[in-house]
Amino acid sequence: MRRSGVSGMLVTIALVGAASRVGAQETQLDAHASFSTTTQSHDQSWGAGVGPQITFGSESAPARLSVSPSFDYLKQEQDGPSQESLSLDANLQPGGSSSLTPYVGGSVSANWSSGNGKQWEGSRLGLETMGGLQYKTAPSISLKAEERFGYIRGQEHSLTTRFGVLLKM
Repeated sequence: MRRSGVSGMLVTIALVGAASRVGAQETQLDAHASFSTTTQSHDQSWGAGVGPQITFGSESAPARLSVSPSFDYLKQEQDGPSQESLSLDANLQPGGSSSLTPYVGGSVSANWSSGNGKQWEGSRLGLETMGGLQYKTAPSISLKAEERFGYIRGQEHSLTTRFGVLLKM
């Protein structure tokens, strides 16, 4: 495993451990599938990711903050290159106890390219905006649908759709 991958796992473990000490109201495991297409060349990639989602603030608060460190993997169609990402998402959502919760936010990531036709060497910064919906299906299970728009430094912009499951930890 790359040194940055070990560092990312240690940061994730530290964030989950610290969440209980600083008043996190809810911690969930976010497992999601992704489909991404670039805006100019229309290259398409499929992948998946996983990470904890830590939500701060009570349901009675007007807004709640969620942070989610995660690891994602994308593989371009037609045996193209792969992409690995360590990211930190932050989003705002309204308070309340509705089963359907919209959110908006942003993400910063470290990205690596590998495989056939590797696109760059080393790590590159990625930035994205996002908007989505979470639907609570049971007390400990939620589904999510999310759209992201952003880029990796030196690469074209992309639009990514994510569908996932959130499991209360």
